[in-house]
Amino acid sequence: MSGDINLNQWWRIVEESVIRGETQPVGFEDSVPEELVNLARAAVCEVRMDLDPVEKLLEKSESLNTPWDAVHSLIQLRSQLRLARGDQKVLGDLRESAEELIQNNPELPTRARLHHFLGIIDLQVNRPGAALGQLTEALECVGSAACRPWIMDGISQSYLYLGARTEGRRSLRRSIVDKNLVDDHLGIAISSGSLALAELQSGEPEAALSVLDETLTRRGEHLETLSKLRLYTFCLQAALELKDEEQLQESHQKLDQCLAECGEVEVPPIGFACIARARVFSHEGNHDAAMAELDHAARLLQHPELLMLIDYWRVQLTGKEKRTELQLKNLEERIDSLDKVMEGEILSRLLLADIAMEKGCKEEAIDRLEVAYSRVVQTNQPHWLELVDGAFRKIDPARQAARSIERFSGRPAEQMALTTTEDATIIFADLAGFTQRSTELSAEEVMETVRSVFELAVPLLAQHQVRPLQHLGDGLLAACQGDDHEKRGLDFALDFVERTSLASRIRREMGESWGLDLRAGVNSGPVVFGMLGSSYKQEWLAIGKTTNLAARLQSKGEIGEVVTLPELAKKVGYENSEAIIKPYDMKGFDAPVSVMKIPIHVIEE
Repeated sequence: MSGDINLNQWWRIVEESVIRGETQPVGFEDSVPEELVNLARAAVCEVRMDLDPVEKLLEKSESLNTPWDAVHSLIQLRSQLRLARGDQKVLGDLRESAEELIQNNPELPTRARLHHFLGIIDLQVNRPGAALGQLTEALECVGSAACRPWIMDGISQSYLYLGARTEGRRSLRRSIVDKNLVDDHLGIAISSGSLALAELQSGEPEAALSVLDETLTRRGEHLETLSKLRLYTFCLQAALELKDEEQLQESHQKLDQCLAECGEVEVPPIGFACIARARVFSHEGNHDAAMAELDHAARLLQHPELLMLIDYWRVQLTGKEKRTELQLKNLEERIDSLDKVMEGEILSRLLLADIAMEKGCKEEAIDRLEVAYSRVVQTNQPHWLELVDGAFRKIDPARQAARSIERFSGRPAEQMALTTTEDATIIFADLAGFTQRSTELSAEEVMETVRSVFELAVPLLAQHQVRPLQHLGDGLLAACQGDDHEKRGLDFALDFVERTSLASRIRREMGESWGLDLRAGVNSGPVVFGMLGSSYKQEWLAIGKTTNLAARLQSKGEIGEVVTLPELAKKVGYENSEAIIKPYDMKGFDAPVSVMKIPIHVIEE
């Protein structure tokens, strides 16, 4: 390697050194300028979260010119992100700086990693849809670089935050396969932990334990103690969910052994282990030991969201007979003071609702769930919505069903049950060519693909208040009613096709020949709405010429297109210079119908 090292070579040395567990970049020739070596040292330290040396190493390399100045700025931004601890202003400033770097058109290797960086910020500010777009750009730009599986981890996290668990788990499994190829032991441990967490959130603790056991068996001897600690912590969480006493004791013992190997080190992974141990001690009736573990966790986990989670566990793990009114009041004041919605807050609101029910105060419990619901809707976070819906189902099943209808329609459930004729927007979407393609796939692959499409749709349906009417095999019929229904309906279709197009791009980057190739038709006008069926099965119908034309518009679309009428687009102020307006003969219409075909290109947010 000459002194004229290029960006791809430089990044490869940095990232492969991290994968091998090196504390310094290994592979530079003596002729490489010292400034570039110092920059690489800073990059390795940042990825390893050894932040103390980073600032001085960056000072030694700040005289670098293009293209290295952009790399220098990126490493600096990365280290600042490590210290941000969720501060919204800091995250906003970091995003702005990274976007400015991208606007300066850096070379492709650095551009890829800037998109990765922006995706991570979007995840931290609860914008998983935007994160998915940034990370897809990163994946397509980065080629076969060693950091590719790290980007896949972020993509998986985005999917999981969106409630698209099928694609999330699929991406994590692919990331693990890629890391296996290069013996990235640490990376495999990280991805396996994320996959186990996804299984836990899906109510599959046995599947989580299976993933963790396989990783620890195959890779445990190669992992650093703290990496093993993370996996053993997840094992204990899974055992707690299983309620298997033998498994619980075994998992607890292994975690304790790993903690003993850690010695006196005080780092965040130990804090997470302390929370899991606190749950075990509480289960065993040892309240004092449980509280001591949470105190230890609070000293190590200084991120505001994690401290809120610890506050929740303090009350949750305190037995009913020991809980004080002051303790409950303090928890309520804590959650009411929050601006950003966070997991600990939602869990606390659900806990306070449970406590109200224990006291026989059903209306108070419902009021608390209403507040929890309104907070969760701000995030559109599917897992949290599932938790609130589950709590509502236990306390007031009828209200939960009504809330679910209102979430998608924006109207009270009793209104939706009426037979009416009104102006509305109808959306037809389907997987183009999937009927033929499904003959080439296994039954599991067919269902996995269809499930992925509808999981990606759910948060968007709620965001735009679009009501799903029917799932038609590989298609969706949905309706948007009320004020601005044309705009909300068209926006939903555009966002839905965009999101599935991202998923298709990711699948193809993973080497798969088939994606989630969606197209959609959108039409507005008078529609007859009503309910049909019996106690065995009921469904909402949208009947009329408007619905029929929406279906025919969809059939004129190509993969990744939304097809609508020019007058609808004009009414809502939608413009797209790439849209094509073309007349088509349509069944039921005497003259050709002019349609607008809108190609979807993912726009970075």
